[in-house]
Amino acid sequence: MNFCAPDLSDKRILFACEYLCENSFSLVRDIDNCDFVLLGVNPDKSLLKCSKPVFAGNVSGNNIHDYTKNEVFAIKNAYLTAEGALALAIQNSSKSMINSCVLITGYGRIGKALHGFIKAFTRDITICARKEEAHEYARQQGAKAIDFEELKNKSNYDFIFNTVPHPVFNEAELSALSKDSLLIELASFTGGIDKHFAKALNLNLINGKGLPSLYSPKSAGIAVGEAVITMIKTNPEVII
Repeated sequence: MNFCAPDLSDKRILFACEYLCENSFSLVRDIDNCDFVLLGVNPDKSLLKCSKPVFAGNVSGNNIHDYTKNEVFAIKNAYLTAEGALALAIQNSSKSMINSCVLITGYGRIGKALHGFIKAFTRDITICARKEEAHEYARQQGAKAIDFEELKNKSNYDFIFNTVPHPVFNEAELSALSKDSLLIELASFTGGIDKHFAKALNLNLINGKGLPSLYSPKSAGIAVGEAVITMIKTNPEVII
């Protein structure tokens, strides 16, 4: 089976190509001679306009298949994102993660993966989530649990990781933070932290989007390749 990868700007796709070629697929240059097109996450929309089936991330449309919706891929990507977020936090703070005060907003796959990693450094972890079952799960894992309204209360968090993809930290919530807090935005567009208010308040906000591509492109690329193979095997008509 032949595939084409017209854009290798996403490092993950380079390694995904290698993985596919190691598993009986052939990379070709001409889209007209391929069975499907492989693209990265949030690719150039112009590349989606072709007659061949397209595998890409965070996309939708006729004959377009989003590998980020594969559950196994999503789990692997969450842990790679959490690992990258931890590295990003350590690199961009003058404080040690050890015995630090940490807030994680959102308790989905990435939030839970982050919690698991950070527990090795500190016990002072707070989880902010909407659902009571998430609160209870967080407590059972040794964390404190709060709801989003409590973000407006004064706090002294050293590290804040946001995984919620809608507005969470607006002026009131950002004004409640310590001036030396490090905020890391992990949520997809448009994110949950108002970057304009963060800048106005002179807070240290780091964009942590696309971390698997930055810190572990080979592992992330293999995950893409595995997801594509699984999608084709379980639903072969996607490339007809």
